[in-house]
Amino acid sequence: MPVIRTDALPSHVVTESSVLPRPRYWSTVWTLYEGRDWADNTLTPRLRYLDRLYLFCDDRFGHHSLDSAFGDKDAKRLRNIFDEFFIELTSKQPRTSTDVACWDSASKFVHFFANHWAVSDPQWRSLQKVIPQAGAIRAPSKGRVKFTRALPDASLKDLLAIAEPGSQGNPYKTPAAQVRNWLLVLLMLLCGLRRGETLLLTLDSLKQELNMETGEIQYWLNVTDTPEEDDTYVDTRATRPSIKTNASYRHIPISEELAQLIERYISEYRVDSSKHRFLITSYVGAPLSAESVAKALREISLAMHPEALKQFRQRTDKEVISSHDLRHTCACVRYVMFLSDGDKDRTMTRMRVFFGWDINSNMPDTYARAAIQDDVKNSVAKTFDAMLANFRGMR
Repeated sequence: MPVIRTDALPSHVVTESSVLPRPRYWSTVWTLYEGRDWADNTLTPRLRYLDRLYLFCDDRFGHHSLDSAFGDKDAKRLRNIFDEFFIELTSKQPRTSTDVACWDSASKFVHFFANHWAVSDPQWRSLQKVIPQAGAIRAPSKGRVKFTRALPDASLKDLLAIAEPGSQGNPYKTPAAQVRNWLLVLLMLLCGLRRGETLLLTLDSLKQELNMETGEIQYWLNVTDTPEEDDTYVDTRATRPSIKTNASYRHIPISEELAQLIERYISEYRVDSSKHRFLITSYVGAPLSAESVAKALREISLAMHPEALKQFRQRTDKEVISSHDLRHTCACVRYVMFLSDGDKDRTMTRMRVFFGWDINSNMPDTYARAAIQDDVKNSVAKTFDAMLANFRGMR
């Protein structure tokens, strides 16, 4: 068996295909550090996918080629290896869910080491950018048309009631976790940020200036990537967030209330770290991971009233609310707001700029249809207004 159980740590290892199999060295290192808390039913499939990668490398580049490249810290050779493996998985049609999961494991494997070595070596920072992240391969959907929909009114109201700091139903008990999760929800729901964009925000992302005509202070968020050459922004997360397209680099205007919440989070609740300047952190001060965002939304979703959660599931055919559901809802509501002046062409332009879509993207039309279909103007938009009123009262 290429993957065998041990009586020590780690509990399972990938081995060579030989009469006297020895553990594959770098997969064992990865398992010891990254997989130490994984359940067996998570660990063993990932190791089987790594075994597939090792066998591919043995056949294509020679025995021990993958471990040798890691041992030599040869980023150039590893880029070639993983490029070839990516092509191998994506060239055949149709792709399967196994191909998708296989690349996800291989990508997490190489990015784990690249993230650590990038701290002191720029070639690994470059490797981080060129090797596709987990999720880069997707199996084609079958037999069902996917509709983009805003959250049902009752679902949105209950989500906000549960996620609000101090709520008795909030599944997170510490004020720091509650405020952080509340900020996450508002950034994705009011600003339409993608999950990766939210996790890339830094302590310097909040900007302000005085409007000389009105005398008011205007606030905005600078949505951008982090400077690769600055060591304070080296990202060590297993799933490294990134900016999706060039059009995604943008400034998003925000309210004074949201700006004050960000400042309050930084001064009172954010766990400070001298190692990075990312805005959203875990309870130990590390940059918050994509998996932690998904977990927070899952726990908040499962704490919702059963009827509110049922309405969400009936509309979306999904179990729990995701970060993209919040972005979907924001887009539907913003379309109605932008269309209030009656100029559809201008509305579409504003949608592209606000949400970071390419000029040729058809996403504004998609959300226009969704807004009409869900009658957002008469439901979710009102919830937005009520939420903002409550939000102002929290200051």
